[in-house]
Amino acid sequence: MADDGEKILERINADRYRWVDIQYTDMLGFLKTVTIPAKSLEARSFKEGVIAVDRKSVLYESGDHVSLIPDPSTFAVIPWEPSTVRFMASSTSPMDPRGILEKLAAKDQKLAFSLGTEVDFYIMDAMVTDSSKFSYGAYFDSRELAVSQYDGEFDQANRRFETMNADLGRAVRLQIGDYADLCGVDVVALHHEKGRLQHEVALGPAPVIKAADDFMTIKHITKNSAMLVGAMATFASKISDSEPMSEAHLNVSAWKGGENVFLDLDGGKALSQLGYYFLAGVTDHMRALSAFLLPSTMSYKDFTHMERVKAMNNVVRIPTPLKGEADKRVEYRFADPTLNPYIAYTALLAAGLDGIGKKMPFDDKREVAPPRSLAESLSSLLSDHDFLKGVFSDEALHLYVELKEKDIKEVHARATGFEMTRYQNI
Repeated sequence: MADDGEKILERINADRYRWVDIQYTDMLGFLKTVTIPAKSLEARSFKEGVIAVDRKSVLYESGDHVSLIPDPSTFAVIPWEPSTVRFMASSTSPMDPRGILEKLAAKDQKLAFSLGTEVDFYIMDAMVTDSSKFSYGAYFDSRELAVSQYDGEFDQANRRFETMNADLGRAVRLQIGDYADLCGVDVVALHHEKGRLQHEVALGPAPVIKAADDFMTIKHITKNSAMLVGAMATFASKISDSEPMSEAHLNVSAWKGGENVFLDLDGGKALSQLGYYFLAGVTDHMRALSAFLLPSTMSYKDFTHMERVKAMNNVVRIPTPLKGEADKRVEYRFADPTLNPYIAYTALLAAGLDGIGKKMPFDDKREVAPPRSLAESLSSLLSDHDFLKGVFSDEALHLYVELKEKDIKEVHARATGFEMTRYQNI
């Protein structure tokens, strides 16, 4: 890493970049940025840390400052700020989200996992929110609402892959693709989704730490691409009663000695036995995983969606390989873009490894009972978290649950516009 850091420093000096964004992710999944002069970055910064930040900005709790340690492999030039480069960083806290995923990746050297994510989001011209002590409400607007040829729930499927005049977000999507390429993020597809104003970006497979970095990077790129044209993008899981949920689908493959071990070499099966063990692990722990993969109170607003996932093939599936058998993978579908990728990917892989370690049988006819609320998911996590031992400390687990319980309390303490309408004349 020291050699990589020195090479990066030589490039920064040669190309005369002036500013460095040090980016890190807090426990709840928000991206944070500290900008420093390029001249203050040294080779030892990549080992000892480059700057100290308040512990609250990472973990939402008081305590000593923590140092940010930039990863030289995440070097990228900010496309819309050509004098600025960025690094993703871990902090020195043992409960740092990126550090938790690094611990999992280092724990078992026998298997190397790759992960690619399909992420939904909305682009709109404006969203106005009111969050005063007397009221709470939000509305959004977009030119696309006036030109979409489809309307109503039964037409939602027809909106996927809309083009030209009915897809005013196309230019922003192409900008997202260009910026992603410049930042080293592999985008394999971009398209309009089912919702009016809804879009999807599909990221190619990458080693798990880079995959999590790519997830955070693509969200940052998407928000800035929209902002640069006077619009805004949101990865909230639900923006309107009339529009579909935004989802995230996680595609996982496992490798050993350069070979995809999810591939059934004997032929005749959709997946290897090890792959089926992995699927059994993630489905067995599905309710606990939802605390990380569906981590917001908004994640549970669509009860139709909740009913739909009772069938096993709507939770996990085995996609048809598009690039030969080396593309064999499993897809976990019960997630949304509000997840913190470092924590969520850690939990998903730990659950799969638990299935492999215990040789759990996979039953594709089994019906699953999805949690109906974030509170229910947290309860499941508290009763089923042994599979996280060794990578997710009890302190980190309790902190995460505490933060999410606080979120639930704050949401339930607010009166919504729907409630006011329902009960104003009772």
